[in-house]
Amino acid sequence: MNNQTEPIDNAGEDRQTMVPAGDTHLPSTRVHEIMPPVEEEINLRDYLDVILRRRWVIILTLLVTFSLVAVFTFSSTPLFLAQGTLKASPRVASITSFKGIAQGMDESFMQSKEFIATQVKLLKNEGLLIKLIKKMDLQDNILFVGKKDNDTGHGILGGVKEAFASLKNMIRPRLDSDPANKMNRKVQENITLDNNLGKIKNSLTITPVRGTQLIKISFQSPHSGLAADIVNNLMKEFIQVNAEQKLAAFHSSGVFLDKQVNASKIKLEKSEQELNGYARRTGIISLNSKLNLVMGQLEAVNDALAQAVTARISKESLYLQTKKNGGENMPQVLNNPLLQNLKKQYSDLRSQYEVLSTVFKDQYPKVKKLKAQMKDLRNRYAQEQQLILDSIRLAYEEALEKEKRLTTKAEAQKKLAIELNSRATQYKILRREVATNREVYSSLLSRSKEIEASAGSDNGNIMIVSMARPPLYPYKPKVARNLLLGIVLGSFAGVGLAFVLEYLDDTIKNPDEFPQRYHIPVLGLIPFKDAGKTDDEFDEIALTFYNEPKAPLSEAIRTAMVAINLSTAATPPKTVLITSVLPDAGKSTLASNLSLSLLASSAKVLLIDTDLRKPGLHKIFGQKDNSIGLSSFLAGTADIDEVIMKTEFPNLFFIPSGPIPPSPAELLASSTMRAFIAAAAREYDYLILDAPPFHGFAEILILSNMVDGVILTTQLNRTPRDGVEYFRKAVTNVGGRILGTLVNKVPTGKTGSRYYGGYKYYKYYSYDYEYGRDA
Repeated sequence: MNNQTEPIDNAGEDRQTMVPAGDTHLPSTRVHEIMPPVEEEINLRDYLDVILRRRWVIILTLLVTFSLVAVFTFSSTPLFLAQGTLKASPRVASITSFKGIAQGMDESFMQSKEFIATQVKLLKNEGLLIKLIKKMDLQDNILFVGKKDNDTGHGILGGVKEAFASLKNMIRPRLDSDPANKMNRKVQENITLDNNLGKIKNSLTITPVRGTQLIKISFQSPHSGLAADIVNNLMKEFIQVNAEQKLAAFHSSGVFLDKQVNASKIKLEKSEQELNGYARRTGIISLNSKLNLVMGQLEAVNDALAQAVTARISKESLYLQTKKNGGENMPQVLNNPLLQNLKKQYSDLRSQYEVLSTVFKDQYPKVKKLKAQMKDLRNRYAQEQQLILDSIRLAYEEALEKEKRLTTKAEAQKKLAIELNSRATQYKILRREVATNREVYSSLLSRSKEIEASAGSDNGNIMIVSMARPPLYPYKPKVARNLLLGIVLGSFAGVGLAFVLEYLDDTIKNPDEFPQRYHIPVLGLIPFKDAGKTDDEFDEIALTFYNEPKAPLSEAIRTAMVAINLSTAATPPKTVLITSVLPDAGKSTLASNLSLSLLASSAKVLLIDTDLRKPGLHKIFGQKDNSIGLSSFLAGTADIDEVIMKTEFPNLFFIPSGPIPPSPAELLASSTMRAFIAAAAREYDYLILDAPPFHGFAEILILSNMVDGVILTTQLNRTPRDGVEYFRKAVTNVGGRILGTLVNKVPTGKTGSRYYGGYKYYKYYSYDYEYGRDA
């Protein structure tokens, strides 16, 4: 390449229209106005582009998630689930006619809706579980508690541990005699018991079968046999405890009645002895008719007294049981419609509270209101229950008072009868006492027999429907489900992360964003071409239009030149400034190729390297020495004829940047630069200025109002949106004119097929071109 100074001698030449080589007959695509912004529409292809661009993020997230799920699944201990079934139904009615307290409690409470729920709670009771632990010796079962700390193992380490264990056993008697050690052992036993209770509670599941009287009992354990044994023993222990409670209730009532029977029997025998002795002493055979009225009244009082005694004993028995066991399970409580209605209202409010408490805290107004209502219902329930208990107590006290009154009245009647005929009256009194005591004794004895018969005929209301069998296969982990879930979650997480990264990535993704967001026309899409690794390969791309005129990049340059030529309504732009937002956007390559495209129309072109910070045009045109150039001319150290270099391409001249000055902006803002551009515009047909990246530098703002228009070189997925907006505002504010943007390095593969469908377009028009081979 020969470089020489060339004078400015074409001031009189006519200005030629900027038309790229080979496109002189292309139809006009002039656009006079920028289209108004268009609302962005949802396009499924945009989502697909995001997935393709972020495919490695999705794949990596999927692999990580799947790996974590797989590691968790295969490292988890297999758990076996054993299940058994209980049936909890109301007790079968007793074969006797006695409706005792325990039987009444069964027939009312067991028929209620809360019966099954109560049995479920009782199955989880800690007392029952502690009995199960002790019965099965689970605290010493290695399958349940795992390997103990004192297991010595094998080998040398096991021998050492065994020696220490022997020493510990030797000194244990002395340690056991220490009260402090005994206390510590007690605390340790309680801690161990609490741990075992926690293990059972965490692995035990009690589930009522809806709409039936069945209760499912499940237990999961790493050992299938142990799981089945725990379920079966729990069901048996629960039935045994239930039977013991029923027998205790019958026994309590029986003991009380037995005492009353014995007392009544002694009283009857004593009254009979008194009657017989009095009759023998007085020789009474029949009563005087005069005493019929008085004795009739006395007989009525004694009848009422007998009934009062019987009623008092019955109510006393009920009252004593209330004091002993409380009133929650009393028939009067369970059969009270008001209490049942209050319990149902409380259950409904409790359900609402449990639903809301999972979402809101207790301070939430509605939750707070529910708690207040629940508290009010509990208070009302307690008040109504207490009223019933008070009524039982009052009934007993009234019966006792009535008995006392009748006793007093009977004594008074006795005195009146004695006044008439002490002997006859005394005899009748004694005889009536015998009858009364015999009636009371017979009634109490009958009730005692009925309780014995009820206890003996109790056939139980809890029964085992199906025993638990050791499961053959693990219940958890479910390998296939977990792995499938890992794939699904990994895919969703990967896609979600891809869209999050896409949202955070504030770069231009689509050429349509320029006219829609910034009112900047897209002048052309320049396909990507690998620049290689050496400077020579990079320089070849900058001269692609000359070296490979049929290449896709060359065709894109021709199309871009048509758009640039038609970008202004009056006359085509003559002086054009090419810049970019960020470095390495390919502006120098575009500047050199655009300059070469103008030579086909015999235009005289001057390419100026105004990048006084990091120049590169001199390398493209083979000039290794950049000691003289634009900065030299502006600084006054060289004449204009010395800085204009002639290239190997006819009619193409260029001015290198020259030495890098300390203050590029001041040189370019000088009146010399403005006068030079005006003079060069008269001498040459076209001036192409290769400017530095905008990047906040003042040179672009200085040069933009010295030229006809500015072209912004951009790159998809790299050029930031904020940078484009700042560039647009800055250039417009200083009076510069933005002709449009050239989107450089557009991919031509699958990810870029939306913009460049490979080379099918060029093959269709018989170009049949491949990079590196000129057809």
